[in-house]
Amino acid sequence: MIHLAQFSGGKDSTAMLLWLKEQGIEFTAVFCDTGWEHPLTYAYIEEINQTILDGQLVVLRTPDWDGFRGLVLSKGVFPRRVMRFCTEKLKLEPLWAYIEALNDEVETFLGERAEESAARAAKPTRQWVEEAGGYWINRPIHNWSSAQVFEIHKRHGIKPNPLYLMGAGRVGCWPCAFISKRELKALLKSTPEIKDRLRELEAQMQIVIEARQAQGELEFSGNSFFSVGYIPARFCSRHIATKTGTASVPTCDDVFRYLESTDENQLPLLETPKCMSIYNLCE
Repeated sequence: MIHLAQFSGGKDSTAMLLWLKEQGIEFTAVFCDTGWEHPLTYAYIEEINQTILDGQLVVLRTPDWDGFRGLVLSKGVFPRRVMRFCTEKLKLEPLWAYIEALNDEVETFLGERAEESAARAAKPTRQWVEEAGGYWINRPIHNWSSAQVFEIHKRHGIKPNPLYLMGAGRVGCWPCAFISKRELKALLKSTPEIKDRLRELEAQMQIVIEARQAQGELEFSGNSFFSVGYIPARFCSRHIATKTGTASVPTCDDVFRYLESTDENQLPLLETPKCMSIYNLCE
């Protein structure tokens, strides 16, 4: 059986790699590159590749689009909760193609933990899935706490991704289209260059939408990275006609202004951090 460890550069997948090392399980680590990760995450992934994986990390990318940016521009729409195509197209499908090319039974190891969400808590620690000809998914740290995750980092002398010290609750796309307002507010402080990143992508999307509307391919569409309702409607500068009326669409600059003018205590809060790290990693 071939063992694959799905690595993202986050604390949980790093902890899982360290656990596999402790167990003496031979594995191949794979990273599904969306092309939309934070530069610090790319640097961290390469550091882990050299220090833990002996330079053997397998990087998987979709051959159909130039990462997240190419995917959303080709579709003419940003991901939404009812249309979360980015994970499937940029992470799952490249992984499935890789698994299908392997001439053996496959078991993947995934660093998902139950305390992250009710949806993840409901998942089994080991399950069989039918995609890619069928393979096992194993979640070896499913019942771990975040304290256990950071403890195994410390035990091996491995520092977590530096983004956790900058207010990130999760590490992945920079930013994810479903990022919480609290995390985005922290990113606006720690990595203000994220503003121009989103402004540029929204401007590119607007060009795509206008071209497709001119050809009659699109009738109603918003070009905001953030979904309707992400911030209160009165803070939105764009209002578009829909089949059922109008919708207030927040541009990225609307969101930036709203978050920068909103007191942190007014945003949804899970726990009060003692430092910028929500996991209290500061010394």
